[in-house]
Amino acid sequence: MIFGFLKKLIKYYVDKFVDWIRMLKLDLELENEIKKYHESFEKKKEPKIREVGKFGEDDWSISIGDIDDEDTKD
Repeated sequence: MIFGFLKKLIKYYVDKFVDWIRMLKLDLELENEIKKYHESFEKKKEPKIREVGKFGEDDWSISIGDIDDEDTKD
């Protein structure tokens, strides 16, 4: 009689533990999905603009895109 009670008690706590582990797993999966969702909204890099000379001069030019020079304006 007492062994049946202990068996049910142990089963109850094992079930609670398993449910708790499942909830932790679900929480971690949700956090990862939310993190991926927020990363999809990350600000994309804007192109760099480089001006050479002054506007109106013969050697004036503007470059937009990936520039590895030091004269870039952000």
